Amino acid sequence: MSKGVLIIIDPQNDFTNRKGYYAQHHSILQIEKAKHQINVLLSKWEASNVVIIYSDYFFGQFKEGAGFCIPETFGHAFDTDLNFSLSNQYFIKNKHSAFSSSIFEKWMIPKKDKPLLICGFLAEYCVLQTAKDALLKQYKVTLVDDCIGTGDDVQWRKKIMFDNLIKEGAVISNSDLILASR
Repeated sequence: MSKGVLIIIDPQNDFTNRKGYYAQHHSILQIEKAKHQINVLLSKWEASNVVIIYSDYFFGQFKEGAGFCIPETFGHAFDTDLNFSLSNQYFIKNKHSAFSSSIFEKWMIPKKDKPLLICGFLAEYCVLQTAKDALLKQYKVTLVDDCIGTGDDVQWRKKIMFDNLIKEGAVISNSDLILASR
């Protein structure tokens, strides 16, 4: 039995694989650790309460000359190191926030009373914006610290994100504490 909806944001090769667009420019040891911890949660979570949010972007959408998660590329594909299930829920977004997907937002309405446990990549962009929008929509938000990744060289951004989201009402936890409380 799951306590809450486990949301995994952007588990795509461009962000999580050493050959991905983002990882080619940054060391990703912390991202690799986050992937491992996400798999720990996935192994113990009810698959129907796991939501995979992934990005469909266009070339240059966020930065001139940059192409993250472009459909039909290696970077767009899910990282095969993550153990997803066909029973998970899958939603596409084309902006930073998962709530930019109207289909996801409608799917979430009957789950309004369940806590959202947010995991994923990259902390300072899509994880941040999804958490902010969830808080604005009055969801109970828990950020799963050890399951949220970004480049090793920008860990300070993750800390700032946590500090700001705590002020807005989010809770920070880790996968061990979440599993122990179930």
